[in-house]
Amino acid sequence: MSTTVSLILAAWLLAQGVAPLRKSDLVRLLSGSVMSQEEMAQLVRRNCLSFTPTERDRTDFQRLGAEAPVLAAVDACGRRAHRVTAPAPPPVTQSAPPPQPPAPRAPPPARVSPDRSAFVAGGGQSGPAGQRLPRALVFEARDSAGKPLGGQTVIFTGINARIEPPSLATDVEGRVRVGVTLAERAGSAIVLAVAGDVEKQAAFRVTVGTVSQLVVACGASEVSGRVVLRPDTVAELRVSARDAYGNAARLSALRAAVADARILRVQRIAEDSMAGTVALRPDQAGTTSLAVIANGLRQYVTVTVPPRAAPGKTDCP
Repeated sequence: MSTTVSLILAAWLLAQGVAPLRKSDLVRLLSGSVMSQEEMAQLVRRNCLSFTPTERDRTDFQRLGAEAPVLAAVDACGRRAHRVTAPAPPPVTQSAPPPQPPAPRAPPPARVSPDRSAFVAGGGQSGPAGQRLPRALVFEARDSAGKPLGGQTVIFTGINARIEPPSLATDVEGRVRVGVTLAERAGSAIVLAVAGDVEKQAAFRVTVGTVSQLVVACGASEVSGRVVLRPDTVAELRVSARDAYGNAARLSALRAAVADARILRVQRIAEDSMAGTVALRPDQAGTTSLAVIANGLRQYVTVTVPPRAAPGKTDCP
C-alpha cells in the first residue's frame, strides 16, 4: 500500500471518531508505515474492533508488523467484545398472579310493591276536631316477594289532619309509626303515605268537639248582646250550638227565661237536633234581660221594647 493511501486511510479512520475498526482497516494500517505502533495502539484502544480477534488474526497482525502495544490493545478489545457479546442471563420471570374473580354485581335496589304495602294499623279512627288520635298510624313497606323493606323513606301528607313526624324511615320490619292530630273541620280526614312510587291512603272521621258557645240570631244577623223588639209583635230568635272551632253541634235542652215578664214574655220554644227557636212577645216599653239556656250553657241578651208611639223598627223583621 502506498504512503498516500495509508495517509488517506489514517485520516479517514480518525474522522470516523469512535467507529469500531474492521479487520481490513487494521490490516491496511499495519501494511503501511504512516502511523507509529503507539498511535495505532491508541486508535485501537479508542475505537476498539468490530470483530472478535482469533489466534490466527493475532498471528497475521504480527506478520504484518504489529508489535507489543498494538497486540495488547487488540487483546484488550477482544476481551471487551467478549464481555459485551456474552449472552445475558435469562431474565428472572415472576409468575403472574392468578386472575381475580370479577366483583359481584350489586343487586338492584328493592322496589316497594303496591300490592304488598299498605296501612296495617290505626286507620279508620274517629275523634273530635283538634284532638290527637289515641292509636298510632302504622304503614308497612314490602317488596313484590313480601319481604319487609327496612330503611325506606315514607312521606306522609294529611288532609284535614296533621302528621307527626311528616316523614320517617321504615324499621327492620318495614314499618313506620306516626301520630295523627285531627284538624278543625268536622267531617272526613285523609292521610296519604308515599313510599317510592307507591301511594296509599287511610281515612278518618272528625267529629264535633265539645259545645263551647251558643249563637243567638235575630232575623239575618247574630245578636251581639242587645236587640230591640217593637211592641204588639212576635219575634223569633234562632239558637244554635257550636264547638270551639265553629263546627255546628247538636242542640239540647233549650230553654229561655226573662227577668221582667211585664216587658217581655216567652211565647213558645221549639227545638230540633241542630237548632231551636225562642218566640218572644213584647208587652210594654222597657228594657229587660233574656237568658237563653242549652247544652249546659247560658247566653244573655238585653232586650229593649220602645213605646208604641216611638218611631223606628225592630231588629228582627
